[in-house]
Amino acid sequence: MIYITGDTHNIEDMSNLSTDYLKWCCFVQNADYHDISYAIVLGDFGLPWFSCPVDENGIHPVEKTDRYLLKWYNNKPFKVLAVQGNHDNYDMIEKLPEVEMFGSTVLKVSENVFYLKRGEVYNIEEKRFLVLGGALSEDKMYRKIHESWWPQEQWSEEEEADCLEKIRTLGEIGGGQIDYVLSHTGPTKGIVLADSYYSNEEHQKELLKDSTVAFNDKIDSMISYKKWFFGHWHSDWDYVNHAISKYVPLYRNGVVL
Repeated sequence: MIYITGDTHNIEDMSNLSTDYLKWCCFVQNADYHDISYAIVLGDFGLPWFSCPVDENGIHPVEKTDRYLLKWYNNKPFKVLAVQGNHDNYDMIEKLPEVEMFGSTVLKVSENVFYLKRGEVYNIEEKRFLVLGGALSEDKMYRKIHESWWPQEQWSEEEEADCLEKIRTLGEIGGGQIDYVLSHTGPTKGIVLADSYYSNEEHQKELLKDSTVAFNDKIDSMISYKKWFFGHWHSDWDYVNHAISKYVPLYRNGVVL
């Protein structure tokens, strides 16, 4: 069983994946916590947050909060998979070793923790996921570049082109159906549901200042899928809305597949 939740922000919202909270979220969805095999965090995972040594086994934190958090995740009875957000240390992510998983490659944080790469398509438990990621940090003027903010949060033109080519190739071989999309920020149609401020068309234009939203909108117009899960907006719904909406914003709550 796959469990999907929102931003965890290093230790700040690590309780999103605490045993008690996972059990509660599973209970209200008539699911069994013990059936979780993979937990997916929709960006702003924040581990590692500080620079540290990396080798073929993953990271070796020297800062105490990162060290504590990695041990906490490594003790989970399921694997933790993270989408790349905007408040993530991309300098460290780029140093992570690549390993083969789910029909493609992932970035290894540890034996139990992995980053899903932007623009990749993964087959997890017979479900096909398109993974996007990133977002524009509106608070970057208050942060320090390559210490608490990383310009790689925005996709490069090469990354976008590679992602679009993968989608076109899937269509050409007759395998174009995506079951689920995972991203950090959403497409415009999803963000409008998460934040009523953007229900105004003039306000929606503000969203497109984020090239990631514009790219998500382009992807949204190209593919068919069942649901699009995204974080970033710190928005949670009740499980009735989770069930009926094509676009599902998540923060503290989690959805089981």
